[in-house]
Amino acid sequence: MHFGYYKFPMNPFRREPMLELMNRHVFESLKLDESDEVIFDLGCGLAAPCRSFAKNYPGRLVKGITIVEWQIEKAKVLNRLAGVEDRIEMILGDYTNLGFENNSADAAYALESACHCPGDDKAAFVQEMMRVLKPGKSFVIVDGFLKRPGSKFNRLLKYCYREICKGWALPSFPNVNGVTAMLEKCGAEIIEVTDLSFRVAPSVMHAPFTVVSFLLKKMLQGEKLNSVRLGHLKACFLGLILGMHRGSFSYIMISGVKKK
Repeated sequence: MHFGYYKFPMNPFRREPMLELMNRHVFESLKLDESDEVIFDLGCGLAAPCRSFAKNYPGRLVKGITIVEWQIEKAKVLNRLAGVEDRIEMILGDYTNLGFENNSADAAYALESACHCPGDDKAAFVQEMMRVLKPGKSFVIVDGFLKRPGSKFNRLLKYCYREICKGWALPSFPNVNGVTAMLEKCGAEIIEVTDLSFRVAPSVMHAPFTVVSFLLKKMLQGEKLNSVRLGHLKACFLGLILGMHRGSFSYIMISGVKKK
């Protein structure tokens, strides 16, 4: 579940409009022109942003890349039901080792997916994204970012951070300074760092209750709560604590352009 973008006078209790507005904010930040035809969604999951893009930008192709095979099959069904399967190409692959030629993407974005790459600077992800992006074209990365090394957290934050990464199966969250430095090293310019923490705060509050509702539903259906699901639920609540420490962690958008 992605976090949504809140803008007054939206109803903060309605999650879907906030999710859609986040998608639109990412797309608008790509600053596409008429010649931009092929867009990469790096770490697309079940491809909800891909479907949003296909509906809002007809005549263009979005390539959704995920390393999870079952997500490909499920996304294809959802894409077909949404009537946009001809505008979305689902690709089973690793966004740190894409099978595409250099300079093959007119734009690229990663919505809450860069965090799955190892390393605080997400070097393997950044290097590959910049390799496939055409010169002069834009990228957007949206995720939870560390603002200082986790080793400098106090005991409470270290515990929260460790359990969140464990519960959400993350190697680490990206470090904002490390990622921006790596982007510059790989040829990015006009890098903008925008803190969206207050924009996503209303949808963040939905997460624990959504997960609890899901787990209760599974329990009523007779399914047992395994350690993975319990860990995910725990991470949602601890994420609220980590998110309140703004000097250490924020929800951030990094956008920029590959040098010509």
